[in-house]
Amino acid sequence: MVERLNNPTGALGALKYLQSASRDLSGAETRLSSGLKVSRARDDANAYHSAAVMKGQGGSLNAVALSLGRAESISDTAISAAESISKLLIEMKATATQAMSEDMDASQREALSQRYSGQMTTLQSFIRNASFDDSNILDGSKPNGVSFIADAEASQSLTLEGRNFMPGGPVILAPASASAVANTRAAADTQALLDQSIANVGDQLTEMAAERKRIEAQKGFVSRLADALAAGVGRMVDTDLAAESALIQALQVKQELSASAVSIANSAPQALLSLFR
Repeated sequence: MVERLNNPTGALGALKYLQSASRDLSGAETRLSSGLKVSRARDDANAYHSAAVMKGQGGSLNAVALSLGRAESISDTAISAAESISKLLIEMKATATQAMSEDMDASQREALSQRYSGQMTTLQSFIRNASFDDSNILDGSKPNGVSFIADAEASQSLTLEGRNFMPGGPVILAPASASAVANTRAAADTQALLDQSIANVGDQLTEMAAERKRIEAQKGFVSRLADALAAGVGRMVDTDLAAESALIQALQVKQELSASAVSIANSAPQALLSLFR
């Protein structure tokens, strides 16, 4: 009897189960509130390390996506400008064709020269304003093009080719001078140059569209890879909210039962002492 009084094994056992239930309940509540089943290395060292590595890769892929997004914007700007240039060249060809007429007086030819000059000024404005984030791939300022990282290791890149659409260059052959339509012969020569320029711009647009599709495809791949990495990290470290909610309810019941057991176990010595009264 003395041994039972000095060593209340029933009460100690009940207390142990109560402490275990309280500890498990606290852990479940922490996982539920944070949404993470692995928030520290001591929770699961392997999962924590793998998740950290994958998060680093995900961060790199986000940087790649930003770079490719910038490439898309530069490409879209250049393509829009080239389309406007193509339409303007057609109008300029009509001006040159009209200037080929021989039955024109000086004032009429001067008016056509001024029109051509204004169209050429507008064309140059299109080219110079085809810039995004200080990058212009149509004015000849980027002879080596603009490169963008295409993977997380920066081992691959995509390049937007630099082009020179300025008048008198390799694409737009027609001269900028108003004298290009000053007489019938000059107008005929200019018309031929404009005809070739229209064809050249069309070829360049085809190449630019192909570049844009490559960028779009790479960006889509990077986005899918980033999503897969994020899902992988989630599977390793995110908690199952439904399971944790059910576990908390079960642990709350266990805690209440353990507390009742402790109360019952603690009452046993009192019952034993009552025998001596």
